Amino acid sequence: MFFAVLYVSGIKAQVTGNNIYDNARRNYIAGNFEEAIKYYNEYLKSYTNDDKAFYERGVCYESLRRFDDALRDYSTAINLRPAFNKYYESRGYAYLKLNMPQNALDDFNRAIQKDAFSSEGYWGRANAYTDLGKYDMALKDINSALNIDPSNAMYLYIRAVLYTTIGDTTNFFRDLDLLANLYASAFFSNYKSQYVVLILDNINTNVVNLTRQMLEYPHDSFLYFKRGFNYYLLRNFTLAADDFNSSIKYSQNVNSKLVTLSYKYIENCKVFSTGN
Repeated sequence: MFFAVLYVSGIKAQVTGNNIYDNARRNYIAGNFEEAIKYYNEYLKSYTNDDKAFYERGVCYESLRRFDDALRDYSTAINLRPAFNKYYESRGYAYLKLNMPQNALDDFNRAIQKDAFSSEGYWGRANAYTDLGKYDMALKDINSALNIDPSNAMYLYIRAVLYTTIGDTTNFFRDLDLLANLYASAFFSNYKSQYVVLILDNINTNVVNLTRQMLEYPHDSFLYFKRGFNYYLLRNFTLAADDFNSSIKYSQNVNSKLVTLSYKYIENCKVFSTGN
C-alpha cells in the first residue's frame, strides 16, 4: 500500500509538472513573456535538467530585453545539451545585444561547427564580424547564409547594409531591387523574436544616425534614400515615402538607379500602407 501511494503521488507530480510547462509554453508562444516566465520559474524548481525550458525562458527574457538573464539561461541550456547549435546561436545574439561581439563570434563559430548548414549561424556571425569591423568576413558569411536560404529578405537586407558600409553602391542597389520584389508587409513575421529584436534595434539606430548626418548634409539624396529604406523596414510607410520623394528631389540625375528605386519603393509604400 505504501508503494502504491508513492506511485500515485509520483504520477500526480508529473501531471502537475506537465500542466505548468504547458501553461508556460502557451504563454511563450502567445508572446505573454512575463506570464510565461512565472510558469517557467515554477516548473524549473522541480525539473532542473530541462534544457528546452531554460532555453525558452531565455527567449522570454531576451524579448523583454533582459539580456543578462537570457544569457544565464542560454548558458544553462548549453551546459545541459552542449551539442545543440541553436543554443549557441541564441546566446550569440544575446552577446551582440550586450555589445560583446567577440563572445558572440565564438558562439557562432561553435554553432557552425555543429551544423555547417545553419543559415542563422552564418547570419549571426556576419553580424558579429560587422560589429568587429571585419566587413569582408561578414560579407562572406552573409553570402553563405544566402546560398542556404536564397530568398531570405532579412539576409538580403544585411548584405545591402554591408555593401553600403564598404561603399559598393552598385551591389547595394542590386540587393535593394531584389528586396523591393520580395518584401511583404509582414517582413519579420516568420522570425523568432530574439532575431527581430536585434534587427529592429539596429534599424532604429540607423534612423538616428542618418538623421544626424542629414544635419550636416541636408540635401544628400542618398542619405534620404537610406533613411527612407529604414523607415520602410519599420513599416512606417508615410515617413518612408516622404524620404524617397526627397531622395528624388535632391538627386542630380533623374535617370539614376537611385531615382528608379525610389519610385519603386514609393509605389510599394502605397500598396503596403493600404494593406495594413
